[in-house]
Amino acid sequence: MSEPDPLIDPSRDPNPGVADHAAPEGAGIDPLIDLSRDPNPGVPNHAKPDED
Repeated sequence: MSEPDPLIDPSRDPNPGVADHAAPEGAGIDPLIDLSRDPNPGVPNHAKPDED
């Protein structure tokens, strides 16, 4: 298991261990997320590269 991210403060999470950050079921498209600007649609390339 990896070390926890030091930039994330879990004490501020009102529901620890519950993935409640997702949009509710049936919610519309968020206007702040513009997928038409994605240069590689469908490719999960937004994560930090793995350290070897």
